[in-house]
Amino acid sequence: MNNKFLYGVATASHQNEGNNHLNNWWDWEIKKNLERSGIACNSFVEYKADIDLVKALGCNSYRFSLEWSRIYLDEYRIDEEAIGVYKKMVRYCLKNNIEPIITLHHFTRPLWFDSKFGGLHSTMFIYHFSKYVKTVCKEFGKDVRYLITFNEPMLECVHGYLRGTRPPGRKGDFENMYYAIENIIDSHCVAYAIIKKYNKNAMVSISKNMVDFEKQYHYDLVKSTIEDQIIENYNYCILDAFYKGVLNFGIGMMGFGFNRVRKDNSWRGKLDFLGVNHYNVGYVSISWNLDNPVDVKCTLKESIYNKNAMKWDIKPDSMQCVLDGLRMRYGKIKMMITESGSAEFSAKINGNNFQKEIIDTHFQSVMEYNKKYHTILGYMSWTLCDNYEWEDGYKPKFGLYTMSYKNGKRICLLKDSGEYYRKAIQDANAVLHPQQDYKLNRASIVVPHHYAV
Repeated sequence: MNNKFLYGVATASHQNEGNNHLNNWWDWEIKKNLERSGIACNSFVEYKADIDLVKALGCNSYRFSLEWSRIYLDEYRIDEEAIGVYKKMVRYCLKNNIEPIITLHHFTRPLWFDSKFGGLHSTMFIYHFSKYVKTVCKEFGKDVRYLITFNEPMLECVHGYLRGTRPPGRKGDFENMYYAIENIIDSHCVAYAIIKKYNKNAMVSISKNMVDFEKQYHYDLVKSTIEDQIIENYNYCILDAFYKGVLNFGIGMMGFGFNRVRKDNSWRGKLDFLGVNHYNVGYVSISWNLDNPVDVKCTLKESIYNKNAMKWDIKPDSMQCVLDGLRMRYGKIKMMITESGSAEFSAKINGNNFQKEIIDTHFQSVMEYNKKYHTILGYMSWTLCDNYEWEDGYKPKFGLYTMSYKNGKRICLLKDSGEYYRKAIQDANAVLHPQQDYKLNRASIVVPHHYAV
């Protein structure tokens, strides 16, 4: 199973598990009067049903995250029952020939940590995160080949330290944002060593959100320079640490602004592959408004691209641009697409045109890239079922299945985009392994158009 191309779906604990009342995001929902995550998809209870749905799509892998706050109830107490559930999830995946891909930090931390230490910028983060990683590895690390330490760290830092729209809710705090980034890089390296100690064959990475930026300021030297720095910071500063041993973060001109540089060759070589999350094209917006001088936007009114339910511009060749950009900067590195998808306007079973567009463009770009360079390990579609989308609540519909409740039972219905993805996997497999009879394989899979738990 480990040598096969991995076709899968990706989920996250807080968005799917339900009732994660011990983490910082549950508290943030209350403080900011956001739509509550509540029971979500009830995946902590219905994990077997989730994995069955993954298998029904014809996938051979499943990326999901662990909830740190379930495992460590406080600084010292470990919940053995929660660890037992995650063990069962891993083993049920393996029993069904599904490769488990585990994310250790997907935007959430225990509320006790943030309440006492403040967040990612704290000097105590590395210590407590490494304790958590060691516990996980000790319990079932030998059963997991692929581990992601951090999901979209730069995105989390931008929202948490510049925009103030996610925990810890700071605005324009470049200083602590730098410390958070530095802690993430150092924490990853410590976690890398721990993971390898328990499983020398493990493949370890981060999932880095990559935006295909389109430049706006071609004829304004000052704004163009700032724009370039924003793009470098967002897409590459964390990756440069792992591939070049240099962290260069900041914005400035002629000695004015904020800039931090740290060189550390021990960071290099700590990514066995690069997890790539990619969704959309992006734009840097620069104004002289002191409240919001620099921002990254996902859409422009005058753009020619289709806009999904999140109002993101969907550019057909953006995945190809991202992959080519990474290759030109770092060479022929191993990569895995750890998230790719699009939000629909409704939960209807038919239609789902944005997800189909992503499969026709981004998925196919990955297949063509891998055919040429043979460096892509897998592709994870976001996401399995319609779920909780952070500050946007339940309105965006990213799922390949719908999700609802009736008389206390969870109902999952296969969308035509899910069937479209399943067919795309079959077609791609037929190209990779033309001697196998995939019609027979497809007939052996029962797809639950009406899956009640």
